[in-house]
Amino acid sequence: MKVRVNLKALKSEGAKIEDELEMEVEENSTVKSLLERLVLTYGDNLAKLIGNSERGFKVLVIKDGEVAKYNQSLKNNDKLSLILPVAGG
Repeated sequence: MKVRVNLKALKSEGAKIEDELEMEVEENSTVKSLLERLVLTYGDNLAKLIGNSERGFKVLVIKDGEVAKYNQSLKNNDKLSLILPVAGG
């Protein structure tokens, strides 16, 4: 099955990645397994921004307009966006 992942928000942080990509994922894939695959694909530069499965991910995933949980299952044609949390005061 295929999902679309919007990565534009991460590019503003200097990551050398595509704006958007379509990924083929296996049935029963989760948001977490997608993030793990992205880190494997883009390496340490992306892991520094979004974390990894060992230290924990530090990125918000918006799935079809709502914040997704990392254990949430993916469906064919899901649209996801990765957004870094903002802190300030």
